[in-house]
Amino acid sequence: MSKGALIFGGSSAGIQAALDLADSGIYVHLVEPSPFLGNQDRIQLPGHLLNARMLEVAKHARITMWTNARLRSVKAQNGSLRIQLQQYPRYVDLAKCTGCGDCIEVCPVTVPGTEHKAIYLSDGRQPGCAVIEKTGKAPCAGACPAGIHAQGYVALIAQGRFQEALDLIREAIPFPGIIGRICTHPCELNCRRTEIDTPVSIRLLKRFVADWELNESVQSETSVNPEIPITDNARQVAVVGSGPAGMTVADRLARKGYRITVFEKLPVIA
Repeated sequence: MSKGALIFGGSSAGIQAALDLADSGIYVHLVEPSPFLGNQDRIQLPGHLLNARMLEVAKHARITMWTNARLRSVKAQNGSLRIQLQQYPRYVDLAKCTGCGDCIEVCPVTVPGTEHKAIYLSDGRQPGCAVIEKTGKAPCAGACPAGIHAQGYVALIAQGRFQEALDLIREAIPFPGIIGRICTHPCELNCRRTEIDTPVSIRLLKRFVADWELNESVQSETSVNPEIPITDNARQVAVVGSGPAGMTVADRLARKGYRITVFEKLPVIA
C-alpha cells in the first residue's frame, strides 16, 4: 500500500488511531477479529462517545473496516508489506441491517453456553450490524434428505409459533403432512438428545403442525404464496404427472407466480 496503515483491534484506541491517521491523509485498514468494533474495549468510554467515533469511522472515506477478520500472513515485497486477511461471514446483509433488533426478538434459537440468540448485536451499540453465530450444521438437519432445518422448526413449535414452523418446513418440502407420516426420520437417529435420554420426536412434530393447519383452516398445503399473487397474464406451465415430483414442481412454480396445469392419466392424483 502507498501511504497506507493497517491497525489491528477495533478498540477505542484503535478507532481513534484510525481517525487520526485518516484525517492526516493516510488510507487506513482497521481490522477487528470480533464481529463488532469496541467489543472488547478495556477503556470504558461513555456510550455516546464510542458511538460517535464508530460513526465517524464507518463514514470516513479513507478508512476501510474489516470486522470478523483474522490475519493470515505478512510478506515483504518490493519495499512494502503484503497482508493476507481472512474475513468470516456474518450471515447478515450489511447494506440492509439497521440494527433495530427486531430479528433478535423473533429468533427462536439460543446459542448453547451463552445468553444470546443465534442472531445478536453487541450490547445494543450503534452503529451496528447484527451477526449470526453458527456453530456448525445440526446433525438432525445434516441427516435430512430434504435438508429441512429441523432444529429451527422444533424451536418454533416449542414457542407455539406453529405457522412460522410450517413456513420454515415448506422452504424445503411442500407437503409436511405427508412427510410427517411416511418419513423414516433419519434425523431422530442423529439427534443429540440421545446423549441424554431419547431423541426429539422430530417427524411427529412435523405431522402435528400440518394437522394443526388443517384443523385451524389457515391454508391448504397446495395454496399459492399470498405474497406472490397470480395474475391473468402470468406465464403458464404444464406439469405431466401428479406424483411427488410433479406436485412438488407445481407447488414451487405456483409460489413463484406461474399458472400451473397438472395433467394426470389416472382418475386421482398419484
